[in-house]
Amino acid sequence: MNYWKIAFWSCLALLVAVTCFAAYAIIDQAYTLTYQKVGYEDTEKDLEELMEIVSETNLSKKQIIEKLKNDSHFDFADFKADTISLNRILLIFEDDKLKKVTKQW
Repeated sequence: MNYWKIAFWSCLALLVAVTCFAAYAIIDQAYTLTYQKVGYEDTEKDLEELMEIVSETNLSKKQIIEKLKNDSHFDFADFKADTISLNRILLIFEDDKLKKVTKQW
């Protein structure tokens, strides 16, 4: 076999491998950016809800629950526990007052 044939097939295999890797990297980056955008939107929504809760209530559990019931995302939420989960944060109550705000994970 001639050296040019070996070089041709080696270069062709390398070209195909690099093209496949580049296509995978581009698709992976698109998925990553999409999910990152969704995460940012959830975080911004939680921040807006938290700002409204802090500015428009006196941080009592009853007022916060009434505020959250106006939002359609919390129609079926269980407000009987001492912890209320927003998208990415938790509101922790103690003695019917907001004690702590933490991240969910």
